[in-house]
Amino acid sequence: MIPLVLLAGFLGAGKTRFLTELIPQLNNAGVRVRVILNDFENANIDAERLSALNALITPLNGECVCCTTLPELMDTLNAVPADPGSVLLIEANGATDAVELIANLTTDRRMAHFTPPLQVTVIDAARWQKRWWHNELERSQTSTATHVFLNWTHKLSADKQQSVATSILGITPRAEFTSPVRFAVTLVALTEKVRDTPRRRTTLPIAEVAGNPSHEHHHTHGAHPFASIALSLPAMVDREPFLAFVRSLPNEVVRAKGLVRFGNEPDAMYVWNRLPNRTRVELDRVYPHESAQPSALFIGVAMPVANLAERISAMTRAAAI
Repeated sequence: MIPLVLLAGFLGAGKTRFLTELIPQLNNAGVRVRVILNDFENANIDAERLSALNALITPLNGECVCCTTLPELMDTLNAVPADPGSVLLIEANGATDAVELIANLTTDRRMAHFTPPLQVTVIDAARWQKRWWHNELERSQTSTATHVFLNWTHKLSADKQQSVATSILGITPRAEFTSPVRFAVTLVALTEKVRDTPRRRTTLPIAEVAGNPSHEHHHTHGAHPFASIALSLPAMVDREPFLAFVRSLPNEVVRAKGLVRFGNEPDAMYVWNRLPNRTRVELDRVYPHESAQPSALFIGVAMPVANLAERISAMTRAAAI
């Protein structure tokens, strides 16, 4: 497999600067680097900034890779050949919904030759949560970070730096603060770890996960507790118990969505979705391909995966009575 990294952060936080320091470190360690750059109609500008580095750069002009440019991104990733000993870095533009993008990177079966994504969020420490009505986007881009890089810290006192770090840990308490040099060490180790693993599974059967504590940190990297996991749902569930289950998901689950069929409406399939910090469950009728199966995607930090699977199993048993 190839380590996959999402580089997120608000406009001007310093994502490209992070890459210019990271890529030489990876090159020096013998790791081949591919970079996909996404920006609003001027990705070629950042590509030129990185052109002197020993990396294969692919610019994606357009809007966010989490929405309108997503099909082009997924096609580009699908075309990347299996290349053990390499890494792929995605620099998303500053308006990207990282949670939505990770959901697609995690569950799309075409992405099985990549590891589950690591996410580095680059933060302008001097402007943290001074974005007015964009503060929520900055928090969202931080909520799924496995690693955080505090940029522009020279503008702040030691006390202010600590205050910013404490605020960030309140959003993603298990994220690791890093630097380009330290993150390069992490990627080199991961590259070696997955070199001989050809593919990963994108969806797991409930029977394999329920009651199995070894899956508590499925899709994590080493001891880091960030996780994203797709579990199969029963062919049909009772509507109210299922909606109650989704509404009562633990705080560790940042995002949850999937496909579902209800016992009182067996011929209909719905996309279900619970957005961050909300309890309301959105249901949208869909007409999927005949091979589509009910499923549940959970994204979060230190999620009780085995417990989630047990609760889904309990719904299955109750529906069968």
